Amino acid sequence: MTDPRDLQVLRLTHFLRDVPDEALESVAAQLTHETYAAGEDILIQGSAPDALYFLLDGTIELLQRDGRGGQQHLAGLTPGDTLGEVEVVYRLPRQSSARATSACTLARWERPSLSAFVAAHPRALASLRFAAAGRQLASRLRFGWLGEGEVVYAAVRKHIALLYQSLFLPVIVTMVGLLLVSWALDSNSTLLGWVAAAACVAGVLLGAWQVLDWSNDYYVVTNRRALWIEKVVGLYDSRREAPLHMVLSVSLRTDAVTRSLGYGDVIIRTYTGQLAFRGVGNPNAMAAMVEEHWRRLQHQRQMSDREALSRTLQEQIAAEAAPSAASPLPVTTERSSREVGLGHWTLQMRFEEKGVITYRKHWAVLLQGIGLPSVLLLSLAGLLGATLSGAVTLFDPVLSVVILLGLMGIIGLWWLYQYLDWANDIYQVTPTQIVDITRKPLGTESREVAPLENILGTEVDRKGLAGLVLNYGTVTAMIGTAEFKFQGVFDPVGVQQDIVRAQEAILARKRDKESGQRRDEMVELLRLYEKEIASRQSQSQADKLQDDDHA
Repeated sequence: MTDPRDLQVLRLTHFLRDVPDEALESVAAQLTHETYAAGEDILIQGSAPDALYFLLDGTIELLQRDGRGGQQHLAGLTPGDTLGEVEVVYRLPRQSSARATSACTLARWERPSLSAFVAAHPRALASLRFAAAGRQLASRLRFGWLGEGEVVYAAVRKHIALLYQSLFLPVIVTMVGLLLVSWALDSNSTLLGWVAAAACVAGVLLGAWQVLDWSNDYYVVTNRRALWIEKVVGLYDSRREAPLHMVLSVSLRTDAVTRSLGYGDVIIRTYTGQLAFRGVGNPNAMAAMVEEHWRRLQHQRQMSDREALSRTLQEQIAAEAAPSAASPLPVTTERSSREVGLGHWTLQMRFEEKGVITYRKHWAVLLQGIGLPSVLLLSLAGLLGATLSGAVTLFDPVLSVVILLGLMGIIGLWWLYQYLDWANDIYQVTPTQIVDITRKPLGTESREVAPLENILGTEVDRKGLAGLVLNYGTVTAMIGTAEFKFQGVFDPVGVQQDIVRAQEAILARKRDKESGQRRDEMVELLRLYEKEIASRQSQSQADKLQDDDHA
């Protein structure tokens, strides 16, 4: 008899989304099960790829041998994940080892059966190849911004046709340059030769830049979010993302030309608008990948709520009746943290205190403010030294010194004002909100606050050569239709991760609280139900005894 879990995992697998249920039932009947204890090896790196696996329950870690003989952790797999698609598709030896981190069960799809199936379902084969290519690219890139427990399931570049399209102009420029070279050789014109050489070099450099620019753009799907990583060499570096729990819908956009070439746009709609994956090869597979992990996230939360309810019921049944203790008031640090970060006068750009992470703008922003007064101070100091030494005489030496010292004092106050203005403009991530504090020396203070739970998405922008080299830029948090910007902060990707981690923590606390309330309501309903049943049974017994007495 077919295990119902087999059919369920097949229906949720992205590359089988368009396969009819009848075919999936046939596949489910061919699957075999393997069970492993915690710590037991499942696959060994370098072994032959003889099957594709579906993880039904438990957890697995992927390990890869490093150059020193040890093993490096690559990723963790959870129920619903596939194992071995890269090796099966590309006919490679196992690229990593797989080890059970808890007792687990896997469904095994033998390679001959899989090969026959994808031969009969070419769209499933194309989607499987898409997933394998994404896994391979992700393993090479090794994204450093991934959170703990976050796994990359798809990483793709724009379709190769878009690269060819962008190379059209460089090819034309290079061809014109080559024609000019031929003309210059025939006419013996030195000027024309230089122009021809410049055109050839410009065409080649522009083409190389287009290739590099294309290779630096990625669309990524993890088990937590969908991201668009965009880099324009020397000018721009940004990362836009949509948390999967904020996704409302996923749709496709193609036309006759893009469909014939095999690419299109995947539109991920969230509360703040949309995140567009433009020019993706096999957009159906990408959309299926996003939908799979979006639905898996929802399913995991539902299962977590059910398990928590079951535990609560078991605890209530096992526990003796006792009066419930009063719930303690929630602890908040917001009031005590209002002045955190305003008493630091160093050049430190990130510091953490009392659970509050504080950021200042990059020191490059400070240099823009103190640059002119610093130059003037140094110039006046040099002029003062020259006046005191007698090398320069403007007018009366004493008066000159007094005037120069006065000017230095005024400019010094200007310099100090600029520094204090930089030091007092801070951004904060607290356990419950993000904060933008602007305090003018001897002036006004403004404080803008946005709750973390209202953030629907974040973006990172690093513009210009200075932003890329010095690693600073702007982090934008979308809150409804408004935008909350952390401008000029150092390591904007790190700032974004701090916001995401704080947001995940508060959402987890909120979900736990809501789940607790639902569990308490359910337990109370069950108690009322039991009391009503007991009352009716007692009444029924009493009525029966009364009838017996009358008889």
